[in-house]
Amino acid sequence: MTDDRQEQREEIFALEAIFGESCEILSEDLVQVHIPDKASPHRLILRVHLPDAYPSSAAPILELNGGCASGHERQAAAQHLERMFEPGAVVLYTWASWLLEQPHLWEAPPVEEVPAPAEPKPDWRKAAAHALQASQHAEAERQMQEIWDIIKSGEPFTERKSTFQAHVAPVRSLEEVEAVMSALLTNNKLQRATHNIMAYRIHLPDRVTHLQDYDDDGETAAGSRLLKLLTIVGAENVLVVVSRWFGGVLLGPARFTHINNAARAILDQYGYIKKVDGKVVGRAKRNL
Repeated sequence: MTDDRQEQREEIFALEAIFGESCEILSEDLVQVHIPDKASPHRLILRVHLPDAYPSSAAPILELNGGCASGHERQAAAQHLERMFEPGAVVLYTWASWLLEQPHLWEAPPVEEVPAPAEPKPDWRKAAAHALQASQHAEAERQMQEIWDIIKSGEPFTERKSTFQAHVAPVRSLEEVEAVMSALLTNNKLQRATHNIMAYRIHLPDRVTHLQDYDDDGETAAGSRLLKLLTIVGAENVLVVVSRWFGGVLLGPARFTHINNAARAILDQYGYIKKVDGKVVGRAKRNL
């Protein structure tokens, strides 16, 4: 098997892992991905034929079918995708990710609503309900902003086409953990991350113990490693999240190193590290 064919197999394996049933392998060199997913009634279908010399020198041959865009718009999108290919680099995941960010190609335009006939008299009950709903919405936005004010994010970095970014926030209850995670996942960029791995550790003074847990978010064993890191460095009352955007190249065990390095750096930056090699350091040691 040539190096090109091996890279093709690895890339198709990665696409299946990320897109699940929305990725269909039609033959050894023919694959199609449903954008945004197979269940969407207006999905755009990216069909790709992989030449023998891809990715070393030849670009994949692509077709765009379906969706809600005009033929001219699909043609323009296909030409843009072709320009994104660089010899020697796999490109299918990059293509699919870019199409996910172009909802005008696959999202049906909203149905124009017919205005309701004017009422002869004001409906005071309905007006009061709308005012209450607006007040509740404003309060929810204020609470969401307060949560975002305490979340700190590290600088993203890229290793072999996978991008990693860490986030940290102070928490003292399970409710605060849930509120921070809900806020983070309202961010469009973080929603598109392949994984958002998290762990938290909260000191319970009355029990002389900790409330702690983790979530792998599909990256098996990554969450438990984050929790172990929090324990080793003595971090307390903190939630740490590491987002990973997969770039099409399998990293193997090295991905755990990048995840933990991102988490450790942001914990250190914001003063959550209390121990190094099991020894208490800094202010934490003076307060004992």
